[in-house]
Amino acid sequence: MLDVIRGAAILLVLVFHLRVATGVEAIDLLIRPVIDVGWVGVDLFFVLSGLLIGGIVLDQIDSPGGFSRTRFFGRRALRLWPVLYLYLGTMLVIGGAEAWGMVLPVTLHVQNYAVDIPSHLWSLAVEEHFYLLLAFGLPWVWRRGGPQLLGAALIVPIVGCLLLRLAALDRGVLPVEVQWQTPYRIDALAAGVLLALTERYRPTVFLALQAKRGLCLAGAAIGFAWLATHTDLRLRYGLGLTVAWIAAALVIVALRGHRISHGAAPARLLMWLGAISYPAYVWHVSLGRLADAIAEPLIDVPLALTAWRYTMVLGGAAAITACVERPFMRLRWPEARRDLTQEISPATP
Repeated sequence: MLDVIRGAAILLVLVFHLRVATGVEAIDLLIRPVIDVGWVGVDLFFVLSGLLIGGIVLDQIDSPGGFSRTRFFGRRALRLWPVLYLYLGTMLVIGGAEAWGMVLPVTLHVQNYAVDIPSHLWSLAVEEHFYLLLAFGLPWVWRRGGPQLLGAALIVPIVGCLLLRLAALDRGVLPVEVQWQTPYRIDALAAGVLLALTERYRPTVFLALQAKRGLCLAGAAIGFAWLATHTDLRLRYGLGLTVAWIAAALVIVALRGHRISHGAAPARLLMWLGAISYPAYVWHVSLGRLADAIAEPLIDVPLALTAWRYTMVLGGAAAITACVERPFMRLRWPEARRDLTQEISPATP
């Protein structure tokens, strides 16, 4: 089920950036709200990432060997860097000297504070900063108060980010800075860790929420619908980001552990998308532009151009997954291989 959620998240991101056009005005108007709210895919990724990565840290803390930061960061590097640095290298080959300006910020994971950076890479920096906080902060808090203190500590960024966003927007901070910069965005990741903590140490609470699966999904649908109809940037990047991660969390709680028929074509498609989600996230903007550059002189049918664009992006992502991502993931510590398909990275608008 996690691959299905991951697949839904990357699909939302793709339709937000790559768009979908059929050439039929009535259909295009009907699907426009889904496209416009596709940016929530990043919040779905953030909450899911917090749940899974936070769960890994909690598992290690509870294990006889304890938590190893060397192992944690080594696994993260092998998971994230090969695909990312292949992308950077390719951009340097294509862009030449003009592309050098993005290399250092992305290499240092501060691209969410830089300019002239491919805009979709900002969420990678937010996750890397959160990993640092998680690796150094979670064990420290745990030693001093266990799950009770950790749960209380996680409330701080969950509430604090919303207050910071509202205050920043009120002071005139640009919405894009509130969207990208770390202090405003780690609430969704912290919420995912709180879900992992609840699942392990308050299982009755987690199961009680899951028992209301229909209510959770209905609440998520209402949240996403509200976001689709409120396009003001100050509202979206203030209260809207909180609504987005709450709706995402409701989806994850409702579907976590839920068995679905793998024979269903939509489920198989979403699982496949989930398996290639990280390369698709990193590469989709550039592959989409390449597809348009190739096709636009030849294709003037909107639906055909859309199909070609997605074929190019997904085909490229699948190739990078097979040739780069998976081989490097197999190099990780043996105990990490059992959750090879359980870890994610963000995809973002």
